[in-house]
Amino acid sequence: MGTEQAPRITVDHDLEHAIPYLVARAGSRMGTTFSKVLKPYGLSLSEWRVCASLGKHPHQRLSELVDRACVDMSALSRIVDRLIDQGLVSRERSDHDGRAVRLALTEKGAELTERIVPLAKHAEDVALQSFSKAEKALFEELLNRLYHSSEALVT
Repeated sequence: MGTEQAPRITVDHDLEHAIPYLVARAGSRMGTTFSKVLKPYGLSLSEWRVCASLGKHPHQRLSELVDRACVDMSALSRIVDRLIDQGLVSRERSDHDGRAVRLALTEKGAELTERIVPLAKHAEDVALQSFSKAEKALFEELLNRLYHSSEALVT
């Protein structure tokens, strides 16, 4: 019977200290936890991000939502279709370009989003409870800088 031994190779990379891993691990835990909060409202985390983004920045094009909701275009189209089917989002023609379609929350969507916002804020507060106000501000700034400097990886 095969008694193969694992190769004795050491890789010089400590995943548990790698910034991309740490950011993803923290985001995954926060996202998974908040997804449970969203379940009774019938929304996924991605659907919530679309609603929250449209609540803050109404009348967006799909291309604008891709970045703000952190979802790729093909997935975003399906998410928007589901939100339209639920009566939470509507498509509107642009006043400036009749071919362009903009998305907005419906009254039902806005009401649901307003009910969830305090839950989202609470979840963030709990996750960041060990941070001072100054640390929270610095952390937000650092994450935004990381996001923008990472654009060089995709271009």
